[in-house]
Amino acid sequence: MNGANKKGAVTLEACVSVLLFLVLMLLLSSVFVIFMAQNATAHALLQTSESLSLDVHSTEKFYVDGIGTLEQKFGELINKLCGSAKKNPYFVSNDKWYTKGNAEVASAAKNRFIGFITGGDSDGIAATDAADKYLKNLNIVNGIEGVNFSSSFVAQDTLYVVLEYELEYDFNIWNLGTIEVKQRTCSKLWK
Repeated sequence: MNGANKKGAVTLEACVSVLLFLVLMLLLSSVFVIFMAQNATAHALLQTSESLSLDVHSTEKFYVDGIGTLEQKFGELINKLCGSAKKNPYFVSNDKWYTKGNAEVASAAKNRFIGFITGGDSDGIAATDAADKYLKNLNIVNGIEGVNFSSSFVAQDTLYVVLEYELEYDFNIWNLGTIEVKQRTCSKLWK
């Protein structure tokens, strides 16, 4: 082989090697984003489950019917010190959602998940918008509208929270589609 052919072969090999390296790095980057999304949602889901399991105790013990009971006074003191559902409904609830059915359990789980995924920095519409933006940055299809808690339920004093969503690849080079994710957690209700 003469000198001109060697230069052409080296250039061609370099182009192929660089292209393969770039594709590999883009795929690796997508895997890291998927890993980060699953870990962030799993952590928020675990915190959601643990927080919701405590609602039963506070609702049953501190929001009892009657005027002037010791438990009610203690509950009012706790609310003054720690806050109440009126301040941020994404972390505290006076509602007995655990007795109403699966739709109410799913709604309570989604609200609490919004609170934990945003870190409690905002409330109301701002919290939903912040959660939507964060989940879209994690490549969750349709953001907050794409997360589904409808399979969540309460059975035998245990709360089962089920989160379903779809993840997109960060760099979907060959139109690989989406990844369906289903995460579950359970917590014993504090009764």
